[in-house]
Amino acid sequence: MYQNSIQVIGLGSAGTNIVEAFLNHQKTMQLLKQDITRLSLLAIDIADPEIRQLHESHEKISKAMIKAGIPSERLKLIAQSVKFPTAEAMFDFINLKYNEYLVNEGAILTFHPWLNSKMAIPPMAGGAGRRRSLAKAIYALNYYQLGIIRTFINTFKEQALSSIITPTVIVIYGLGGGTGSGVFFDFTRHLRKVLGSGVAIIALVIAPCTGDDPPAKGCSAFVAMNELSLLLNREYNDYVCKKYGDYYRNPLNALIYLPLLPAYTKVGNIVTARKEIDKMIVDMLYVLMDFDLADLMGGIGTEVGLTDNHVHTLGMVKVIYPMDQYISAFQINFEELQLLYNHRKEKLEIINKIQKIIKVNNQASRELYKNYLITTGTYQEEQFEEKIKGIIYTNPRLEEDLALHVKGIEIQSNEYVAELMRYLTTIKMMNKIGPIENAIIKLTLQKKGSRKLTNLQSLLNKFTKTYLDFPKSKADIFERLKQLIPSSQIFTVRQKRILRDFMNIAELAERSLKTLRAYDEARYFIEALIRYYEVLPEAETQLQELRDIQSELGIIYLIVQLVLRTPIDEAKMIDEYTTYLNGIIERYMAKKGVVDCELMRIEETKKRKEFDKLKQERSIKKLFSMKKYAKQQIRQLESDLLRLAEEESYVCDQLDNLDNTIKMYEQLSKKVEITSDYRKRLNKIVDLHEEFETMMIELRKPKSYYEKSAELTEKEQIKIIFKILLEKEDTLTKDEIIEEILDMEHYKDYMKSLIRIFKTPSIM
Repeated sequence: MYQNSIQVIGLGSAGTNIVEAFLNHQKTMQLLKQDITRLSLLAIDIADPEIRQLHESHEKISKAMIKAGIPSERLKLIAQSVKFPTAEAMFDFINLKYNEYLVNEGAILTFHPWLNSKMAIPPMAGGAGRRRSLAKAIYALNYYQLGIIRTFINTFKEQALSSIITPTVIVIYGLGGGTGSGVFFDFTRHLRKVLGSGVAIIALVIAPCTGDDPPAKGCSAFVAMNELSLLLNREYNDYVCKKYGDYYRNPLNALIYLPLLPAYTKVGNIVTARKEIDKMIVDMLYVLMDFDLADLMGGIGTEVGLTDNHVHTLGMVKVIYPMDQYISAFQINFEELQLLYNHRKEKLEIINKIQKIIKVNNQASRELYKNYLITTGTYQEEQFEEKIKGIIYTNPRLEEDLALHVKGIEIQSNEYVAELMRYLTTIKMMNKIGPIENAIIKLTLQKKGSRKLTNLQSLLNKFTKTYLDFPKSKADIFERLKQLIPSSQIFTVRQKRILRDFMNIAELAERSLKTLRAYDEARYFIEALIRYYEVLPEAETQLQELRDIQSELGIIYLIVQLVLRTPIDEAKMIDEYTTYLNGIIERYMAKKGVVDCELMRIEETKKRKEFDKLKQERSIKKLFSMKKYAKQQIRQLESDLLRLAEEESYVCDQLDNLDNTIKMYEQLSKKVEITSDYRKRLNKIVDLHEEFETMMIELRKPKSYYEKSAELTEKEQIKIIFKILLEKEDTLTKDEIIEEILDMEHYKDYMKSLIRIFKTPSIM
């Protein structure tokens, strides 16, 4: 419940827009739900568009109130654009009758009309056009002769004074405009007369900025400020009242300037700046509802009785400590990590399949090399392996490429680890850590300042230095962790899962390097064989096979690189690589079709030979004279059948190898095809990552120029993550957040830095 009941009046376009912003604010609906609320809003303007828009907003709010079961008497809006019947009627009133009303109200003066019939009247649809004198005349006509504004003020008073809490009336207008600054004094004087001295009237005046048009930031604003000094400066006001009557007595309790310049400087656009200051003023009004305004205004020196120091500015910094949003963001981030755990496990399976494919290609290359040696008459079985090693390891590029692979794996692994590290460090934050937990911490995390390479973090961080001993060191650490992690009674299920994911990153680094080394060895071996076969006559078939293997290896390398990439990059490129895999499968299927035809030819030939053999065997029994010839034919057929059986066996082996290769590629392709679980999970990971990044950007970015969104320290963020891993994020209440999450020293320093802003006048 608020301490004050603020009733809002907007004069001119600027004031009307703020009344609309106040009406549309989400807190206004909450305010109207309170039983004691009686809210009165008044907007007067000469222009039509803002008033029309305000009425539309009021209709929406009224419907929302009905839907929410809020009585309509809790809100009263009076919004009207005022005009004049004819220019002649207005001129006649000012020149002939206005003086009588002033005298009746106590003015002592020799009246000089400020309007004459020669004055050009601008189109009223756009307001007074910075003509303050015209706005004053229109107001006087509508108040005194037509009585319209007098009715508005009385209606406003009835609703405002029906509030249980003593109301405070806030009058808002733009200093550089025509309507607001032109009617302000007369309006507040009449308002004070109706409300009496028991209700505080505070004026909020929006000062123009460099982005306004010349009249608004120049003569119009300058003259208006000079007029206000005659009200606010006690000495000036006493003199004016003494000479011209109490008619000119200051009706305000306080007047405060709200500079538009900070908003304009921040956003660089006058239209946007006005919208920003509208939002700021509404937020400011709700803040003021929680203060004792008499004490507040008295404390900052705005009480009546000031002289040359009567000009005051008011600024506001809205500090947002978005703890709930950070909790929501890290919940999304943790969900992403949960999916990444399964994703990395599946990456390990993909790497294993790739290793098998490279092994198959390597075996095919060895057979082709063996065939080359036999063809050239240099094949010696005992030297075969040494010759292969000589071809591969004498290549000077092998070590260069290995260094590049190692560096790339180190960079990618460190990126994975950095994403995981905030969650990993929480294992040090447990209240009770036993010997098992201590051992796990030592085996996984690097101690600050330590150079020992006895933990996974240091092994991965310095992979370029540790890659030679990495497999053995990792195996020793894994052997212990696989026993220790399940044995821990302190770490939560979520923490253990994070630890296993860390182990998967290490495993992925080792297997990726092993796969890339195998790829390099196979690639350089193939390149050498292509050179050898290019000089052999009639070796086109073998050359084509080698080039096919070379092409396959290139695609395999791309897929290994894809597996090591971040999910965002992987999602962008995976469709292209899936197409490459399907191309390889199609080529193998075509090759299998050729081999199938060859097998069918052999089988058909074999059947014919078997039939011929059977026929010859029968002829021996029937015709004795052809026995010798038949036996020769049978021997020839048996020889042919034996050869065909060997060919059939060879072709069947070829088919088996092709089937196995096709199966491996199909399994790999199915892993990454668009309907696979891997792809669905990848897309979900990317969506969650983008959602998390968007939330973090929004958290750090102020919503408005007067808002300061505090960024949580790394320590505070890790505390939130710790609660998530303990599965206690839903139990965090406001008190617990302040007690357990918030770094109070940092919070105090941050608030002190913001308060220093107000040492400079007009800065918000």
